[in-house]
Amino acid sequence: MTMPPILLSREQIDQRVTVLAAEITRDYADRGGVHMVGVLKGAFVFMADLVRRLDLPVTIDFLALELRRPEPRPLAK
Repeated sequence: MTMPPILLSREQIDQRVTVLAAEITRDYADRGGVHMVGVLKGAFVFMADLVRRLDLPVTIDFLALELRRPEPRPLAK
């Protein structure tokens, strides 16, 4: 199986997470903290990296989502 191309380097991602954390810290500094909510499972590593860089009190929650398809309806006669 062929791997998809790498769109952003680790360094680029790390730099952007650092900038984002600084922006959140600045924007929420006067609120006494921030509550982060992420969607499992994809947000886990990103949220961990982001929260470690925040200079604020942080609480964290995660949501688990599930795709539900509607039951097929019988055709009308």
